[in-house]
Amino acid sequence: MALEVGEHTIDLVVNVTKRETNMELRQIAEKIREAVERIETVGAKYAAAKGISYQMQKMREVILATEMKKVLGTNAHKEMEAKASKVYHEHLVATGIAIKEEQKWKSAFIRWQAEYESWRSFLSLEKAKMNLV
Repeated sequence: MALEVGEHTIDLVVNVTKRETNMELRQIAEKIREAVERIETVGAKYAAAKGISYQMQKMREVILATEMKKVLGTNAHKEMEAKASKVYHEHLVATGIAIKEEQKWKSAFIRWQAEYESWRSFLSLEKAKMNLV
């Protein structure tokens, strides 16, 4: 039996001596399939959140420069006024939210990768045990 998920195929061919063991392998295979599906879903959300976070972080410089252009005086005075502006402050708050969102999806992605590896290792162990019998 082979488990196909997207572009990945996991070989589940084993010498099954008990029907119960075969059920266990199917359950493990289902857990692996679920983990792969979650990795794909969460990975897409993580990538989108990372893109937004990156853009927001880079736009900080653009907003600062734009706000500095609105003020007369020395560069130090312009920068101080620009950093005190409402637009700049709102952007920093939004950037913080974007970074939190990115980190949330990153941790979910890492969690599902670990889940996948755990079940894959468990499946290998069960297959090895069956071949010893």
